[in-house]
Amino acid sequence: MSNNLISDIEKIKKEKNEIDVLADTYFHAVFGEKISLEDLERFKWYGIYAQDEEQNYFKLKIPLSMGELNLSQLKTFSLISKEFSNDGLIFSSEQKIELLNLKIFDLPKIFRLLQEVNLNTFFEAGHTVKRVLTCPINTIDNSQVFNVSALAKKLDETFVGNKKFSNLPNSLQMAISGHEEGCNVQTTPEVSFNATTDNKDKIIFMIKILDVTIGYISPAQVINTAKAIAEIYRDFGDREDFSSSSFEHLVKKWGMARFFDILNASANYKIQRNISTKQSITPRNPRMGINKSSIEGESYIGCKITSSRIENKSLDSLSNLLEKYSASKIKITHKGNIIILDAPSKSANDFAKELEKIDFNPFV
Repeated sequence: MSNNLISDIEKIKKEKNEIDVLADTYFHAVFGEKISLEDLERFKWYGIYAQDEEQNYFKLKIPLSMGELNLSQLKTFSLISKEFSNDGLIFSSEQKIELLNLKIFDLPKIFRLLQEVNLNTFFEAGHTVKRVLTCPINTIDNSQVFNVSALAKKLDETFVGNKKFSNLPNSLQMAISGHEEGCNVQTTPEVSFNATTDNKDKIIFMIKILDVTIGYISPAQVINTAKAIAEIYRDFGDREDFSSSSFEHLVKKWGMARFFDILNASANYKIQRNISTKQSITPRNPRMGINKSSIEGESYIGCKITSSRIENKSLDSLSNLLEKYSASKIKITHKGNIIILDAPSKSANDFAKELEKIDFNPFV
């Protein structure tokens, strides 16, 4: 690759669409030929990263929809780690799982195992709309204004794997929250939809661009508004100068008022500029420790992790405890900790004590 990064990236994207890259990984897995720098860049779109210049080992990043893992998926990761990785994995603060020290010829088997439990690495990186960020306890949080799970799922279905949004000038991160103040994530998303209520107790969503509220829409208008924003960035973002290719640069270049006008003109409904809203008086529920779920008879248990690297012994112990206490799913938070989402309330204290023994600490 040359020194002109933006020209190289745009050339790479024009030569081959991100979605069409997966077949190339199978070719290299079978024939073992050294991968070109251009293809190494393309492989990142599927979460594949070379760990060394000799390409002896690779890292695989697997993004999780809403940061969630069920018991079958957790067991599959343990199996992959034992057979193909270095007997462990990483829970990252990006709500992703990372596997290290993989061999290129094992990738097809790994992708097949992931597919069997409804996981994939589509759009892990690249100039696409990333998987939407949500609050860690969205589905079970009785302090939120609105449960955004269905909308979050629809947002991912709209963008992930969609060729119409596979070639943006740069990446675009969206978030959706059932709280007016949004989610407590590590970085500020470029686009956020935060639920609130108007003076008639009607649910509406604030549109926040670079953390600035520009208007209000109904829940039914969230998906089309998100598509319109992505289309504006796709069509008008800078593809000539890499340092100016971000969504933030486009918005600052135009100014927030012009961006709103173009967005409003792109929608087949009127985005409300100003609405009187009711300020939420319900404090946000805690994430760590034992807490009551919005689901009757269930609690969620937030656990602090001392190290992001989780060894297989700990993974298997976690799976065994989930089965023992009839729990079935966990969530990785934006800080790389975990939350047991569906612990039976009657045994939550005993469950938490056993979690502490295997270094998933609820008592922090």
